[in-house]
Amino acid sequence: MLKNLLIWLVAVALSIGTGVTALGAIAKNKTPELGLSLFPKNGFAAETAAADLTKASIAKNAGKFPNAIRSGWNILALKAFYSEPVVPDAIAVIALSHTEDVRAELMRKAFELSRRQQLVNGWLIADSVNRDDISALLTYYDTSMRTSNSVTEVVIPVMAAALADENFVKPFESILNDNPPWARRFWRQVVISPESVVNAADLRQKLHDPEEPTGVYQDTALIAALIQGDQFGRAEQLYEKLSPQKKDVGLIRNSEFVFPSLYAPFDWQLFSTGEYGAVIDEGSLNLSAVRSAGGLFARQLVRLPDSLLNLEVTLADELPKDAIFSLELSCAERVDNRPATVKISLDRKMVVRKISNQLSACEFYWLNILGRSSEFGDGFDVTIDSIKLRAG
Repeated sequence: MLKNLLIWLVAVALSIGTGVTALGAIAKNKTPELGLSLFPKNGFAAETAAADLTKASIAKNAGKFPNAIRSGWNILALKAFYSEPVVPDAIAVIALSHTEDVRAELMRKAFELSRRQQLVNGWLIADSVNRDDISALLTYYDTSMRTSNSVTEVVIPVMAAALADENFVKPFESILNDNPPWARRFWRQVVISPESVVNAADLRQKLHDPEEPTGVYQDTALIAALIQGDQFGRAEQLYEKLSPQKKDVGLIRNSEFVFPSLYAPFDWQLFSTGEYGAVIDEGSLNLSAVRSAGGLFARQLVRLPDSLLNLEVTLADELPKDAIFSLELSCAERVDNRPATVKISLDRKMVVRKISNQLSACEFYWLNILGRSSEFGDGFDVTIDSIKLRAG
């Protein structure tokens, strides 16, 4: 399963590090024995020489770890091991001279000595892939990213892509519960990975905690990505899980503009330019525009039942003569037999209308508030007290 995701590529990147080009050149243009002619004078130098020769071999072999290594490299690694107390890369090279269980045990010992060695981490990741052990894979990813920013650049996109597989949801939940330092970058990548957003929504709901840290999750962007992918129901489920606001009696959330918008477009999505804009303030929706300006001021994504609906819009004052306002309901889904957009003029202080959504192929609609000021006036300031929509 894991091999199909090409996750082994990350193991390659970790094992050969940022010097992949140089190491590849060494492997291609010089014989490894040349390295032995410059016999190191101490254990750490021997460790470096043995590790670099091994990494060069991996680079030459398209990133695959060797089944066995040259005896000269093993001699260097053994010299390092005998000379110095802690030489994890040397132990890794020695491990590669063994097979199966001995190799794995030595690699784990090297990992215990240091979690910063790319050669060790890379092999352990590759081994996790071969064993289809997702939890171990993510653990080694986590360790590698905690010790190297350059590794994070490689790993995060692969982790986000892996979330397209639902088998990753639970292991991700386990490792993200501890809020690792790379979590924010992970969520930023997830929301731009369309194939992963459905499972990401499930994962986000599992991780939700009222006391969770702020600034980690990309909730509004994740909701938007779900909507972009026509996953309206999942987007709404995620919103309802995250939103602290009480549900309105009607079909429009925050219909009296009591709460600030947190998760647009299920909360009010407000638009502003230098010439016109909308803001929620003290229980009202305030709209303003300069002369001959206007457009979409606000919108909300609403789910409408298959029934007759009652709409009621209340303004604080009579509409200025030089302002034109309307409310529109347009289907947000890609469906056959798409219903026609409903347009209602907001031309008085209170507007009441009946709307039919019976036998409609559409369930989710954009409720848009549009307006424009006259080119002959001075602009306007308009306050909407409430927009209510109820079934029945």
